[in-house]
Amino acid sequence: MNAFFQLLLNPAIISLLAGIVIGLSSRHSLPRLLVNTLSGYLIFTIGFKGGACLGVANECTPPLLMLTAIGALIGFIQPFIHYFILKKTTSLDQQTAAVVASEYGSISIITFITAVTFLTERAVSYDTFMSATAGIMEIPALFSGLWLIKQGQKTAKTSLLESLFDICSAILFCRQISFIFLGFVAGYLSNVFELSFMNQWVVWPFTIVLVLFMVDIGIKIAKQREAVHHFSAALLAFALYMPLINGCLGILIAHQIVDSVGTLVLFGVLLASASYIAVPAIMRAQAPDAKEAVYLPLSLGVTLPFNILIGIPLYYYVSSFLLS
Repeated sequence: MNAFFQLLLNPAIISLLAGIVIGLSSRHSLPRLLVNTLSGYLIFTIGFKGGACLGVANECTPPLLMLTAIGALIGFIQPFIHYFILKKTTSLDQQTAAVVASEYGSISIITFITAVTFLTERAVSYDTFMSATAGIMEIPALFSGLWLIKQGQKTAKTSLLESLFDICSAILFCRQISFIFLGFVAGYLSNVFELSFMNQWVVWPFTIVLVLFMVDIGIKIAKQREAVHHFSAALLAFALYMPLINGCLGILIAHQIVDSVGTLVLFGVLLASASYIAVPAIMRAQAPDAKEAVYLPLSLGVTLPFNILIGIPLYYYVSSFLLS
């Protein structure tokens, strides 16, 4: 319970709650250009931190590489499992189910950042290579989700090679994904050429930018409240039980490989979170018939606040119990 109340004092969470109040009481929102700049910076910085860890002997260790590989594999498999569950338990159409399945197989950068902040404030150590893991784990579910969509759209004239080319093109030309790749390269080069000033220049505004971005997230959550009322009980349940299952599974897997409470928490958070930035950005063009009024509020209005307010403290207690 102490962890929960401490999380509520986190500046990012205060900003999130403030944004929700603003969204409920007015129609004002931050300018779109500013929001895109803030999100681009945050995604770039995560990639930068991950790239800076590559090649560092005490950070890029075999157990962490194994954990990252397992995370990427799970991220690739998850959308197929999620899609099966959604088609069996809900009335979602093929494209919408595929997008939702992909969202819950990918990761939420904001949830990851909030978990890192939570651990830092509690002085809980974690492997910094998890930033690289986060960047890598965002990608596999995109392939799976796009594959599910392409299978639904497939015609007699569409070959396997054409489908794969379309999938790769959609991912490579996504602005959010390109920011992660650019961040990886910049972080790696700063480490190779020992450009410490670059690290300081990139990272120092992080907290300020995060606070502003969380205000916008709170406003968006508030504006999605009407859509949530139209969700079926099965779909709402999916948005709550799937993060818990995936998060606890991630903690149990990480427990077999590493012995850091912070790293267990972060791996659990990565598997538990749902993308509302990269996946919707790609799927909006690739699955035009998918219902954005369903897949965006589900991840943004239900799973994101659930993971931030309840999931992170819960994953912390589970991890602490396993390593106690």
